Amino acid sequence: MTSSDLSNAVVPLEFQGLLRPHLPYAGAGPLAAGDDLAALGLDSMAVVQLLADIEDGFGVQLPDEILDEATFATVGSLWAAVSVLVGSGADAV
Repeated sequence: MTSSDLSNAVVPLEFQGLLRPHLPYAGAGPLAAGDDLAALGLDSMAVVQLLADIEDGFGVQLPDEILDEATFATVGSLWAAVSVLVGSGADAV
């Protein structure tokens, strides 16, 4: 997926709901795929909790090889990595 594809990707509401508690600077509206996670307040401590929440919430195990800076760059890049593991059956905006 290119960065343009990620910016235009649809991010499911279920994933947004799981992600939002870890983003202290996110506004009340929907999260866009191109939203920068660091700018929204995701830090290294929050990443650890977010990983546990994703694994519990979607019933998946995130492999170490996808846990890199690029995966956690934007809402869309993180969803792209997770969606490969869970499919895209969640409700989207």
